[in-house]
Formats: sequence, structure tokens, C-alpha cells
Amino acid sequence: MGKREKIFVTWIILALVVLMYVTNSFKGSFPLFTIVWLCLPLIVVFCTKDATMVGFKLIPLKEFFKVTLINFWLSVSIIGIFEPWSHTYQLLIKLATDSTSPDATFAWLIRYSGLASLIGMFLFSGFITMFGEELFFRGWLLQYLKTKMNNVWAIILQAAFFALPNIIVALFMPILQGIIYTVVYAWVAIGIVGGWSANRTNSIWPSLISANIINLIAVMLYY
Repeated sequence: MGKREKIFVTWIILALVVLMYVTNSFKGSFPLFTIVWLCLPLIVVFCTKDATMVGFKLIPLKEFFKVTLINFWLSVSIIGIFEPWSHTYQLLIKLATDSTSPDATFAWLIRYSGLASLIGMFLFSGFITMFGEELFFRGWLLQYLKTKMNNVWAIILQAAFFALPNIIVALFMPILQGIIYTVVYAWVAIGIVGGWSANRTNSIWPSLISANIINLIAVMLYY
């Protein structure tokens, strides 16, 4: 196992330990999905001895900044068309922070205040929860689907699979906002745009950084 793979394995193990500790400390909901998103790529890397199979790959800085900026701009543009009048992301944050058993990502906003809450949420999501999502969908799943079909369909399909778990959240929203959240935000703005970035670079980093910054901006605007 190479240096990159050892770093990956260490990262995942630490992420799982911190995830369970924070969830227990914050009395959050059991992070079943995040555990799956982290563990399946870990198994893949153990079997293949190749972390690039799950998108854990550094890319040249010029390409990284270029693709990340495009990803960010496209995602913000799509969300920006719907958010001013639908307030869907605003409702998402309200639902997440009003829950008696909040998701560990947003629980930082309840447990702490001010800058500490934002830093905690940003780091926790970037290193654990959103990292797990990107690793599973834009990393392992996209790479796997590309071996079975052309790249366009692989991007569309992994985005559709990414949107499916988000239907659970959408069920707690009014119908229109639920559709916008699932189809526009999850499937298109994050799934397809992030899938394009991952397909171009074979790396999860542009889509991860973009999604995490967008989430941080939304929280700063609404919470």
C-alpha cells in the first residue's frame, strides 16, 4: 500500500472515530449514511490498493483552481435562480437546526455560537460528512459507473443516486421546496456539476471544496 493509500486509510479511520464522538457528544441523529459513504470506499481501497479508484487524488494547482471556480460558479448560479424566491436552502438549515436530534454537521451551530460554530461546521463537513458524500458519489460510484457506460450517463446516474437519500429531507418540506431541493439542488447543482468536475479531474477535491463553501455561505446568510 502506497503513501497516498496509507493517508487515505488513516483519514477514514480518524473520520469515523470523530464522527461517532461528535454525534454522541452533540446528541445528534445516528449518521448511518455518512458511515456507509466512508466505509465502502475504504473497503475498495483495501481491496485495490489504489486510492485514485475513489477520487482521492491530487491534481495540478492550476487545474484545481480552474475547475473549482467553474464548479462553484455553476452551482451558485443554479441555486441563485431558485433560492431568492423559494428559500429552500433557508428551510433546510431551519429544519436541520430545529431538530431534537440534529445532523452532526449542523449541530455545531446549536452547540456553539459565532465564529466557533462556523469553523466547527466547515471543518467537520469538509473532513468528514461532505467529504464522505463526495468520496462515495463523485469518487467511487462515478469511477465505477464509468467502467460500465459512457461518461455523460455515469455523471447523470451518480447524481441521481446522490439525490435519492435527500428525498428523506424533502419529505419534511412543502412539495415545491422538496422538489427544488431534491432535483435542482441535490441532483443538478451538486450532483451533476460536481460529477462534471470529478469526471474532468478524476478527483473529488474541486466538488468538495465548492460544496463546502456554498454551504458555509448559506449558513452565514440564513442562520
